[in-house]
Amino acid sequence: MNETGFSMGNMPVIEPTKKAHVIVLGNEKGGSGKTTTCMHLVVSLLRLGFTVGSIDIDSRQRSLSRYLENRRQTSLKENVPLPTSQHMVIQKSPFNILQEAEEDERERLTKAISRLSAANDFVVIDSPGSDTYLSHVAHAFADTVITPINDSFVDLDVLATVDGQTMKIIKPSIYSEMVWEQKLQRAKRDGGSIEWIVMRNRLSNIDAKNKRFMTQVTGDLSRRIGFRVAPGFSERVIFREMFLQGLTVLDIMASGKGGGISMSHVAARQEVRELLKTLRIPLVDERIAKSRSDVEKEGVEDSEDVIPSTTAAKPVEAKAEAKPASETLAQAVAATSSMASMSSVASVSSAPAMAAKMVELAS
Repeated sequence: MNETGFSMGNMPVIEPTKKAHVIVLGNEKGGSGKTTTCMHLVVSLLRLGFTVGSIDIDSRQRSLSRYLENRRQTSLKENVPLPTSQHMVIQKSPFNILQEAEEDERERLTKAISRLSAANDFVVIDSPGSDTYLSHVAHAFADTVITPINDSFVDLDVLATVDGQTMKIIKPSIYSEMVWEQKLQRAKRDGGSIEWIVMRNRLSNIDAKNKRFMTQVTGDLSRRIGFRVAPGFSERVIFREMFLQGLTVLDIMASGKGGGISMSHVAARQEVRELLKTLRIPLVDERIAKSRSDVEKEGVEDSEDVIPSTTAAKPVEAKAEAKPASETLAQAVAATSSMASMSSVASVSSAPAMAAKMVELAS
């Protein structure tokens, strides 16, 4: 039994029947941007034409589940198909005896991953901002672990203990030791490896002293603990304010090039692209290269638009009665844009045209 009280070492992990690429968003501290990153990653993969399964193992907060439900409601109300994932929620075990509870949770998560792996190219798992047994099991299945952290020394504590005077690393954190343990277990189990990526979210555009220290310490940690550092998402309001509509910046950009699109949206989309590149997943790199080639052949002006606005993945079935999409979807897009960047958003009068474009793209 390890320091956290979990006895995973003596419980064999059963491999799923098919090996889809499993990505786990993990951080034992809340408020780091796990769900936002998870949702944008899911939609990015879907818009590249992949099929995606998603699992929410935070059955208490269910942030990812609510995000996807909001997306489904927007799709139904506006009669606009939005690509979405095949989603499952893993509940906390009702058993009181520790061993029985762990066996129950491990079995249900294994079955969920196996089921989604059989039907999808990727499985993306959103974990809670706390230390749970389900999170340990999820990390054991991961091909890629993404750990978003806020760009502050408060959040750095999730990776290691650092001397405040000398900025030297004293010791790795319990979470880092857990990830390292899962790496070893994975290597023993099937010879596979876990790629660990730490995202520095909410990066400031100002070259502050704190930012330089964070760059130094995370660089030292990456060499000592064994992860890669990735540029994350900046402190952009639009990343958070699309939650109620279940939309991502990629959906907004796909709705049209005209009104409602601000420079903040363009910059946010670029941050999502950089994340995809940092993952270094061959399937994703190949699809991005192909998309870029197709765009260049078609002579489209925005040759950088390597995440297509349409997808081969199955869209949500919109069963609601058709109605003009210029009513609430346009309002949602316009509202999101205005809150994101008041100085650069086009007038609200252009919102109906953008909504019409969304319908055109979806048809």
